[in-house]
This record gives sequence, C-alpha cells and structure tokens, in this order.
Amino acid sequence: MTAGEVEDARRDYGRPVVPWLKKHGLLETKLIAAHCVHIDEGEIRALAKAGAGAIHNPSSNLKIASGFAPVAKMLEAGLQVGLGTDGAASNNDLDMFEELRLAAFVAKAVANDPLALPARQALHLATLGGARAAHIDGITGSLTPGKRADVTVVDLTGLHDTPRFGRDPDAVYSQLVYACKSTDVRDVWCNGRALLRDKRLLTVDVAAVAGEAQAIAERIDAFLVTRGGSVLDKLLTLGGLAEEESFEVQVKMGVDDPETVERRLRRRDVRVLRSSRRRQYDTYFVFDDPEHDRVRYREDEILDASGRAREVRYSLTLTGPAKEREFEHSVLLSRSRFSAIADRSKRFYREYFRPAEEREVIKERRRWHIRYSDEEFAVNLDRLPLPERTEWFLEIKARTWSARDAETKARVIGELVDLLGADATRVTRTEYVDL
Repeated sequence: MTAGEVEDARRDYGRPVVPWLKKHGLLETKLIAAHCVHIDEGEIRALAKAGAGAIHNPSSNLKIASGFAPVAKMLEAGLQVGLGTDGAASNNDLDMFEELRLAAFVAKAVANDPLALPARQALHLATLGGARAAHIDGITGSLTPGKRADVTVVDLTGLHDTPRFGRDPDAVYSQLVYACKSTDVRDVWCNGRALLRDKRLLTVDVAAVAGEAQAIAERIDAFLVTRGGSVLDKLLTLGGLAEEESFEVQVKMGVDDPETVERRLRRRDVRVLRSSRRRQYDTYFVFDDPEHDRVRYREDEILDASGRAREVRYSLTLTGPAKEREFEHSVLLSRSRFSAIADRSKRFYREYFRPAEEREVIKERRRWHIRYSDEEFAVNLDRLPLPERTEWFLEIKARTWSARDAETKARVIGELVDLLGADATRVTRTEYVDL
C-alpha cells in the first residue's frame, strides 16, 4: 500500500485499507498482502490475527520511493513475512539475494537498531517464513520429509565470500545474507526437477529469450521516443483516441438552494430523460505554454442510492484552447476535443506526459439529461470538496452545430435559469474550477 492508496481509502471509504479489507471479508481468506509500506500497528495486529501473510519488496519500495515497510514491528506482532522482488518495472534484476541483503539493512535503518532483523531471521523470511506468508509452508520452505524437494546449492568459495568464519555456527547466515551474490548459486532443484546445474540453465533457451527481450526493449524505446512530440502525438501513440469538435452553449453559476433546482426539474414541462449521481476526481495536466492543450484524467464514480460507487469509468480528454462567444445568459464554447478510455494508472500518465503542473478537482455531481422546449440539455449540480467550496454550482449546457442553433439554445437556457430558480446575475464561470 502506497501513501496515496492509504489517502484514497480514507477519503473514499472513511477508513484505512486493512479495516476496509476486513469489512469485505478478505481477512477471512488466505490473504497475501504485498508491500505493506504504510500500515499502522493496529492494521499489523489485524493482519497477524487473521493469519495473513505480508510480502516485503525492499528494492521495489526503494526504486519507486514508496517508503519503508515496518518489518521489525510486523515480526514482533507475529505477522508472517516473506520476501519478494515485485515486477521488472520496479525492480530490474529480480535478484532475491539482493532482496535478502536489502531487507536486513533497511529493517535496521527503519528501526534505528543494528540488531533488528539479524541475518538468520532474514534468511528465514526468504525460505520458511516466505512459504508461511504465502500459505504454502505445508509443501515447501524447508528441507523436511514429505515436502517438495526445493533445493538451492550456493558456492561460497568466491573471493567476495572470503574469509569465512567457523567459530560461530550462525556465521554461515551472515555469509549468505551479507556477502553472497545470486551469481554464487550453482545448482537449483524445484520439486525434485533440476533447473540449474553448474550454473547452466537446463529448461530455458537463453539466447532465444534474450533475443526476444531485446526486441521488446527496442519497441519500448520506439514508443518512448514519442515523449519528445506534442501532447496529441503522445495520446495517438497510446491508441484508442477519438476526435470530436465540441460546440457547447453553457452557463455556470452559484446557487443557494440545490433542492429548489431538483424540485423544479420535476415540473411537467421538463422531461427528465435520465439522471445520475456521481463523484468525479479530475486531474488536469497543464503544460508550460498557456496556449497549449490540456489533458484531463478523470475517475468518474457513478453512485447508487446509498452513495457507493456502482460503476467507475476512467477517461482521458485532451482539449484545445476555447474560443468563446457571449450570449445574454450564456456563452458558446468552441474547442477541439480528443477523448480516450484511460486504461493505465494516473501515475503512468503523469510520468508519460511530464506536465509542468497538476491541478486536482473533486466534484460531487448531480446530473440530469432533460428535454425542455423541444431542446435537449444537460443540467449539473456540482459541489467541490477540492478546492474546498461550500456553495453549489449550477451548470446548464447543450451541444450545438450552427450559429442559429446556438442562439436558440442560448435563449432557452435563459428560460431554464429562471425556471430553476437561479440568479442569472451570479454567473461565475471564472470562479468555477473547471478547465
């Protein structure tokens, strides 16, 4: 769990991650919790009591700067902890011996105690402790009759493994944890099957795999070259982009009583085609050139009657600078727009686009699609928890395709403003945080 995930859980569900997992019954399963970087002592005790396992990935946590798992506190609470590498994207070499060494060092630094996670205990995390954390200690993790023959033979005669001490029987653990390298592994058997003999892989065509990996790397390089292009070029490289020219007549203003708006939308001369309640988390990626396009990453939660998200949609929208034409009660916005489904994380898009600035907006939105006076409109009632605003905003907008059509819709919007009980003198488009 990253700090951001913890913050999101508290914001969205009103509780930390582990209590949320408990509420949904996940602690009653054979749970394996990855990373566990940002968990408090209460969450650690809850995981331990449930018999869950925690997988510590120190290299990954260091590379992506997600923090330091409190391994010493986990072990003290009786939580089963194992070691992992995470994926190649956050840990390039996937070297378990490096994880072993880092786990011991990081635990000492975090606890400010050189005796924290001694070598023997660290090796335990990589063997039987890891098997227990993954709930498979009944079949592996130790050299015990009846378990699988999972064996690694390590050559400790290398120069970097010299000298070796024999006085203390635990010295071999220090040798393995603090001096040994993955290149010292000589033989490996998995479930009795030889995978590596005399440092030679028996089940993998090394040349073929290396060639395939290099070909993939070259495709990734070609993909990343597009970072030097325009924002539109980058979006086109991602694929799935749809272009549309957007013309909207719209008005936005503050309202004192949102219930009045809702009540008047139930009038007989207003036909509600559909409605929804939403919670929208918008991140705007803004670039150095003020006239440059902007990219919006949106997490759009469609809520049920109890306020829980029943559906979540993720989208990217690229918008160019707007051209405006003022009407009596509204404005015509004309801008180019490109949209796509966001099928990657916000973090990916942040690193991909490399914006000069980010702006966060959270909206609680009540939305209606209506027909009034033979025209269709979208009516939104918005409240902004971020940036924190106490008032509600009313937005009325309609698509249009010609100047005459725009004038017609602008006139009807003026009627709707009066009908819904809004104050047309309080047009506050500049105050409304919607780029």
